[in-house]
Amino acid sequence: MGAIIGRDEPVSEEMIDTTLADSFPASDPPCWTLGRERYQEKEPAGSTNETKQIIVEEKLIMKTDIGLSDEQRDNVVKILNALLSDEYVLYTKTRNYHWNVIGPQFNDLHKFFEEQYTELNVVADDVAERARSLGGWALGTLKEFSQHARVNEYPGQYPQAREMIANLLADHETIVRQLRTDLETAEKHHDMGTNDFLTGLMEKHEKMAWMLRAFLQAESV
Repeated sequence: MGAIIGRDEPVSEEMIDTTLADSFPASDPPCWTLGRERYQEKEPAGSTNETKQIIVEEKLIMKTDIGLSDEQRDNVVKILNALLSDEYVLYTKTRNYHWNVIGPQFNDLHKFFEEQYTELNVVADDVAERARSLGGWALGTLKEFSQHARVNEYPGQYPQAREMIANLLADHETIVRQLRTDLETAEKHHDMGTNDFLTGLMEKHEKMAWMLRAFLQAESV
């Protein structure tokens, strides 16, 4: 008689085979195991070397391979995210002044500030996409922007039109000076694409600064 299985002892296939071997004629394979393989988990067809190769190829496709090391790209993405923070804060400040400007030139300045924040919105989007094209993440929350921005905000303050213009001019000039430093950083990391991109942004800020400066030269503002 086969081995007695304890009531609380877990039953395995080996234990069942040992017990049944005493009750059935010998055969190879044992008759009670025939068909058992139908219920055993099988590896899906084509999931061996072929599947592994596909996974490896997908990882290679997802890797950013543009001739810059991970360290080079990471360093450039950092300066792009700091710039993105500056651009978004300046965009918000310009929109704030668009809403709250008062005075005899309200209509002109209301439209002028709208033109500038519309352009800054495009600039911020371009900076974010540049960071993503290098394989990095773009900052996307107001908290992150406030933590990384180099330009200042003045909550609760509603200056006169002339001071608004002067504040925006100072911010554009701050960004231009920072961009000159960032250009050197991008070149140091051999990222000529970002270097060219930042040069274009610097020219845009220089132009917007010139237009603001021209408003300040008018005595009636």
